[in-house]
Amino acid sequence: MSTAHYGRAVPLALRRFVRLPCTKHVFDGPSEQLALPSGMPSGLHVVLLLSRRRHIEHADSWLSVREVWERLLAERALRKEDEMQMYICCLLPRFLPLRWIWRYRMRHWQQLLRDECPSSVHLLSTDEWSAGFHDRMGIHDDGRAYAMMIRNDGEILWASHDAFQEHLQEKDMVRIIKEEVQWRQDNQQALLGQAAQGTLAAPEESAEAAAVAPVDDVVQSSGKDKLA
Repeated sequence: MSTAHYGRAVPLALRRFVRLPCTKHVFDGPSEQLALPSGMPSGLHVVLLLSRRRHIEHADSWLSVREVWERLLAERALRKEDEMQMYICCLLPRFLPLRWIWRYRMRHWQQLLRDECPSSVHLLSTDEWSAGFHDRMGIHDDGRAYAMMIRNDGEILWASHDAFQEHLQEKDMVRIIKEEVQWRQDNQQALLGQAAQGTLAAPEESAEAAAVAPVDDVVQSSGKDKLA
C-alpha cells in the first residue's frame, strides 16, 4: 500500500474512502448522479480529486498508470468486467462565480475526454466536499490534487498527491501491482480448489440419491434419457 500519512498517525491507505455524492458529466448527454465509491463497478479504479483547475495537467500521468494496471490484469486474466475506470472529480469552490468558470472549463475537458480518452475515463463534479470531507479522509485542504486507487467498498490501495512521479513512485507502484496480482491468483486458486472438491463430491451424492430414490422415479428418468 502507499505510505502517504499527510501528518496523520494512520496512513491514508489504511483508511476508507468517504462517501462523496457527485454528478457525472456526459458529453452531449444528460448528467447522472454517482456516489463514490459505492457507485463504481466492482474491482479497482483510479480516482483523481481536483481542487484547482490547473490540476487537470496531472491527469495524463494517472491515465498512464490506469492503462498499465488494465493491461497487466488483462494479460493475467485477472481483470474484472468494467474494472479500472478512472474518475476525475472536480471539487467545486463555494464561491458561485468561480463555479461558473469551472463549469466552462469542464465543458472543454469533456470534449477532450470524448476525443482522446477511452470510455472508461469519466468527469465528475461535486459541491458536497466542503462539509469536513478532507478531515474525514485524513488529507489536507491545501490546494493539492489527490490520486487514489480504490475499490467500490472504499478500500484505498494507493494514495498520493499531484502527478504520478515515475522516478520516485514506480518501485512502490510495482510492489502494489505484484501484491494485488498475487492476492487475486491466490483467491482464484482457492475458488478452483473448492470447485474441484464439489465436482468430486457430486458423483457420490448422485449415487446416494439414486440409491434412496423410488424405483418409479429411476425408471422414469431412464426413459427420458433414452428418448432424449
